[in-house]
Amino acid sequence: MPQHREYPFPAYPNGWFCVAYSDELGPGAVQKLHYFGRELVLFREPSEAGAARILDAYCPHLGAHLGVGGTVEADGIRCPFHAWKWNGEGRCVDIPYAKRIPPNAQIGTWPACERNGFVFIWHHAEGAAPDYEIPEIAEIASGWTPFTKLEWTVTSRMYDMGENAVDHVHFKYLHGASGAPTNTQRLDEDGNLRNYSEMEMSTPKGPVPGSIESRGAGPGMGVVHVKGVVETIIVTKSTPIDDETVHVRFSYTQKQTDDERELRIGKAMLRDLKKQMEQDIVIFENKTYRTQPLLVPEDGPIAEYRRRARKSYSGRFWDE
Repeated sequence: MPQHREYPFPAYPNGWFCVAYSDELGPGAVQKLHYFGRELVLFREPSEAGAARILDAYCPHLGAHLGVGGTVEADGIRCPFHAWKWNGEGRCVDIPYAKRIPPNAQIGTWPACERNGFVFIWHHAEGAAPDYEIPEIAEIASGWTPFTKLEWTVTSRMYDMGENAVDHVHFKYLHGASGAPTNTQRLDEDGNLRNYSEMEMSTPKGPVPGSIESRGAGPGMGVVHVKGVVETIIVTKSTPIDDETVHVRFSYTQKQTDDERELRIGKAMLRDLKKQMEQDIVIFENKTYRTQPLLVPEDGPIAEYRRRARKSYSGRFWDE
């Protein structure tokens, strides 16, 4: 088990973060969540088009956890302990045995949105409102397979783990690629960074030319487009659980095909991508963070990643 580590940067960035798949939250469903070191409750209003809502978990009355036994009614959730009902805006709207509702009967709420089949929560350390939207992933609207879902709990912090996207050299030495990929970057109109790499990809018949393009949507989500063997899109989503652990969800989809050979290659490719992530996790969980790393020009834009990533955080970086 990795030992406790001190980090010279905050644990929680600001932005949108995945807390569930949409198909995991049916009408009237309730989920107990723990993210950002907080107990939360996620529920969906009971209609087919019902919105996903996220509240602080503990009832302000006598402290029951709304995610453990709470029931959804219309636009709110009823506490399992004394049946106080809280709406999606966090207001108490019913106390079945009381003549009046206390004017300060309010529970904390968290902005939520659904996009691309995922439920997201907005976190900002200073309480600021959302300042960007999760983009639609247009290329997987049709003609792609249903998501293959994988997830891990990683003992690390997101700021450190994020360097992996621009550390192109490690593909050769950690993942066994035939060579280190090239790396170029550009800034999209929405202010997010897009990385593009060309590399050879291994197959049973030898390496074939391929490419990896990744683009961010804030610190909590990325879209990785892999070409060269079987065209694959990976939607990466990371959400801090607490100061020491991160919940990582990878959702893989591939171009649909009836070709048996391509189907076999596609499955093998997913196994290899899973193996690569698990190789990365071993590194993440056992490394230390160097505030002044010894970098060479061939390492890629790691320093630039660090400068840009800091903009997603409130609070002090202790190497400043």
